[in-house]
Amino acid sequence: MTRIVDWGEIRYGLVLGRIQPLHLGHIEYLEAAKSRCDQLVIGVTNPSTSVLLHDAADPKRSLGENNPFSYFDRLQMVTASLIELGWQHNDFSIVPAPINTPDEMIPYLPHPNVTTVFITVYDDWGERKADLIRSLGYQVEILWRRTMADRVTSGTTVRNAIRTGAAWRHLVPGAVARYLHQSGWVVTLADEAKQAARPGSNHS
Repeated sequence: MTRIVDWGEIRYGLVLGRIQPLHLGHIEYLEAAKSRCDQLVIGVTNPSTSVLLHDAADPKRSLGENNPFSYFDRLQMVTASLIELGWQHNDFSIVPAPINTPDEMIPYLPHPNVTTVFITVYDDWGERKADLIRSLGYQVEILWRRTMADRVTSGTTVRNAIRTGAAWRHLVPGAVARYLHQSGWVVTLADEAKQAARPGSNHS
């Protein structure tokens, strides 16, 4: 049964991530944040893959090769995966979150007075992200600080595995694996990697 939302009482949680693509590390993050709020707002950073801004805290995150999936692709992967996990539609919202231009995020986010932002920190970028969102007046709760070696997995690991033909399906929710196959992304990423490796290509 659909739960009726009391808008006067609701407390929002906000999480932020590129989600390129959604993987099991993201699921751990989302479920931890969901347990601490009434409704979780999932902010997809770098929403426009045609506008990728450099940040010295994590320069590789702005490279085109590290941002292959559109905002729509990511919305589909997140929605399908969470529903398969048993989340209800009013448990979460998905919004664009251009974190590198924080002021542009404001129209997409719930008000700071009713929102806690949940951050996980693995490197300098996690700390930088927390500072950027605090600058907008949001309360930030650090869910955990871990080393990069302690990550469940990463988008880089998943993308590289797809591109090289290594095993990757065990690193993502089932809905993501099906989406990447059925939408043609598995073939596209593998073909792009082969093209880039050919002698005379711009990437060789």
